[in-house]
Amino acid sequence: MASDVISKTMQFLKAKVDSYNGSVTPVVEITNIATLNDGDEFLESSSPITLSIVNIEEDTVAKVPNVYLPNTTQASSVEKFNNPAQNLVMSILFTAYSQEQSSTKYQDGLLKLEHVIRCFQEQHVFYIDGTTEVDPATEDHIKIILDLESLKLSELNQLWSMLGNKYMPSVMYKLRMITIQHEEEDGGSTIERLRLKLWNNNPDDIAGQLEESDEIILNNP
Repeated sequence: MASDVISKTMQFLKAKVDSYNGSVTPVVEITNIATLNDGDEFLESSSPITLSIVNIEEDTVAKVPNVYLPNTTQASSVEKFNNPAQNLVMSILFTAYSQEQSSTKYQDGLLKLEHVIRCFQEQHVFYIDGTTEVDPATEDHIKIILDLESLKLSELNQLWSMLGNKYMPSVMYKLRMITIQHEEEDGGSTIERLRLKLWNNNPDDIAGQLEESDEIILNNP
């Protein structure tokens, strides 16, 4: 998988919302909502829907139990091994932000926010390769699932206190199953041959066991 999978996933979500239902076209901008203040001029729109990551954690439910998995990308006669891929859960926040404090802009922000909700209500599971949606049968892809997160008032208070900002109309999603897998280049330690210690019953031994084969050979180029 690409090393910039998180960035490309965010770009995919932005493009998905922007292209959904031509009757309303919100301008989604990927930025940290915690850094925005009234009058910020670096935004392309004065009233965008901002897309921010507010938390990243490991998806322990989807965690692969194996310690090592085969690395099939190596062009070597000796099979190498990787640590299991890491699945992440990201909390992402769509916020109706406006530099202009007016009733019209507030209502416009609510309309754009509803547009976001409709987009992911219609489809919340995607198979992507980079920033492009692909067929599930494609070998090299990432599966992402968006679940709407309902926050209580106390949780909203904690969230916006953490962000250091006053509450703005927003909606949070849990984005699951982003696979982060580091692919190593050729080289490094390789297991060429392995002999295990085997123990058989031996009636002549007071312990009743006999050791057989004890050689472990590692190749360290």
